[in-house]
Amino acid sequence: MKVRVKFSKIGKVKYVGHLDTMRLFQRAIKVADFPVSYSQGFSPHSLVYFALPLAVGMSSEGEYMEIVMDSHVPPQEVKERLQKVLVDGITLQDVYEVEEKSPSLMSMVQGADYSILLSVPEQPEITAASLEQMVTNQEELIVLKRGKKGIAPVDIKPLILKSHFSQEDEQIRIELQVYAGSSKNLNPDLFVKAVLGETAYTMQVSRKELYTEENGKLVPICAVGRIDE
Repeated sequence: MKVRVKFSKIGKVKYVGHLDTMRLFQRAIKVADFPVSYSQGFSPHSLVYFALPLAVGMSSEGEYMEIVMDSHVPPQEVKERLQKVLVDGITLQDVYEVEEKSPSLMSMVQGADYSILLSVPEQPEITAASLEQMVTNQEELIVLKRGKKGIAPVDIKPLILKSHFSQEDEQIRIELQVYAGSSKNLNPDLFVKAVLGETAYTMQVSRKELYTEENGKLVPICAVGRIDE
């Protein structure tokens, strides 16, 4: 069976990198004593997969992973047993079964929601309204991006699906929906750099949800492929 897990990663654990998060879950699955499947070959590894790496320092309320098992374990039991052995800050929000031949999580990801809390202390004239007007009015948002052929200017505006700016006292809240995944991907850091240029700033970022495409529309990954018990 294949079990899909939606979880949040909040607090100090947001400073744990992607590879260490993978190892953390692999150990937790082993401690919980699930009948996890292993790959074949000289260096077998547990069949545990993640949707999209999360940057160090970024919290999330919408991460996804999958566990392939040799035998059936009720999803609610998986949730209860796994949550008991996970560290503080990682909370399982949803656990459900999907078809064993369903697409890989990484290939499913097409979009993401981010919430950005931005501080620009040395530039009080930069407000939510001024940034929103700039993003709306400019036909292009050019930023230097490092790629396989070196650093080159890139227009990121086609990668932005939705953006909303609001003022929270002296900080700016940006709710951002962008393309994400292996084919098209916009990092929120790159978005802020494109908007602010060389201006000094600090920010906190939280990923809210990951999306896949169904019938030409983006839908949360947790809304597709479920096998109801």
